[in-house]
Amino acid sequence: MERIGKYVIHKVSVTTGYAQVVFCHDPDLQVPVAIKLFDPRRLADSPLSPAQWLGRFISEARGLASVENTYVVPIKALEQLPDGRPYFVMPFFAAHLAFEIGKDFTDKAAIAAAQEHERPRYISTGRAILLLRQLTSALAAVHRRGIVHRWVKPSNILLTAKEGGSVRLADFSMAKFPGVNPPLPDIWPDCGPYTAPEQWENASSVGAEADVFSIGALAYRFVTGQPPVADIQAMDAPDDVPEQLWDFIQSATHPDPQKRPANAGAVAPLLEGIQLTPKPKRERVVLSRQAGGKTSVQAS
Repeated sequence: MERIGKYVIHKVSVTTGYAQVVFCHDPDLQVPVAIKLFDPRRLADSPLSPAQWLGRFISEARGLASVENTYVVPIKALEQLPDGRPYFVMPFFAAHLAFEIGKDFTDKAAIAAAQEHERPRYISTGRAILLLRQLTSALAAVHRRGIVHRWVKPSNILLTAKEGGSVRLADFSMAKFPGVNPPLPDIWPDCGPYTAPEQWENASSVGAEADVFSIGALAYRFVTGQPPVADIQAMDAPDDVPEQLWDFIQSATHPDPQKRPANAGAVAPLLEGIQLTPKPKRERVVLSRQAGGKTSVQAS
């Protein structure tokens, strides 16, 4: 297949259990686009039928289209192929958060073996707060529609540019929509350390507090350069992180959802109130390769 509708295929980017994300070219507007195409061929072992997955796919497109917010990926069209498979069209974005923060390696050997741009790193507090405010704005709009995203993680947060880009929240394929498509039985989105503890236990019953946990976990990742850990509440703030931001991280990642902000709308004023105060710059730890394949640890 060389085309999806009028769109000329460039390459298949991501293949999921029931869909493909394909990078294409719009011949009319002369711009790149990303197309999500329903593809049920890999659903043989799924507890849901293709018809149920199809309903979820349509709900994802309509759910995205219902959210009007600058920081949510917009839907340009929902169409279908001659064989009946639906697809929806989105703008193309060339980057996601990994371009700024690297991958979530935890093993030092893996970090040393990774390419420089893949190594986990923290970002400035000012940049972290800006990205968090944009993400919170997106999720506040989502929560106002009664939707719980449930899959907030770095790869689902696109950026409009590889350097200095703004947030575009993507991938509502595992979202919990009000009144349609019951939550997936025995399936829950795995965001690794960004997943709220109650979501591991029962994804069908989670509320907006689960997405708030993900915001807090991302905030921790931004300012420490490390994947979130279980005992954030017992930790002291790093020297160059404002106390207000650290207090927010601790409250947002509290294991009890009732002790977190209720939704992203409640998070927004907390982030707006954070004051940046100059503090001593933290020592950076840099892993580098030496001759003979040995790894050294240096401070800079």
